[in-house]
Amino acid sequence: MVSRRSEDPSIDPDMNRVIVPMLDLAFQVLLFFILTYHPSQLEEGQMDLSLHDAAQAQAANPKDAKPDASIAGDLELPAEITVFVKTQHDDRALGKISLITVEDRVKKQDLETPEALRKYLEKIRSGLSNQNDIKIQPESGLKYNYVIEIMDMCTRAGFKNVAFGPPPDVASGG
Repeated sequence: MVSRRSEDPSIDPDMNRVIVPMLDLAFQVLLFFILTYHPSQLEEGQMDLSLHDAAQAQAANPKDAKPDASIAGDLELPAEITVFVKTQHDDRALGKISLITVEDRVKKQDLETPEALRKYLEKIRSGLSNQNDIKIQPESGLKYNYVIEIMDMCTRAGFKNVAFGPPPDVASGG
């Protein structure tokens, strides 16, 4: 007797039953990452940077530089105007601008905001013999984005060369 084997129909999975759960899972994972990402909780990166002093700048070869040798006095920069930026030291506003002081050869002017700095620099720039150079001396605790903002205001006021001096709180020993 010959038994007849019935042929199984080929298995044709329903594509909706396979793809819909995969898409659902992908969207749930995407939603999880979107809801748990909080860029405001990220800390600002802090880099300890310092400029070399005049003794280091005079070395012809990096091997000849002597880190212990230092020349007394300020860096020799051709700027007639120096912008001093003080920072806040309390926990709520640590690293933010507290006061901006513009000093030229004759007087000092205290300003509250970077925008006020730009307006003041535009006003006094025409009376300077060196209208291209300006020096910024931010305190060592000032956050970098505020330093960039001060630089931006100086260039918007028309100064082409923005140089940096040592932080006044470090240079004075405080």
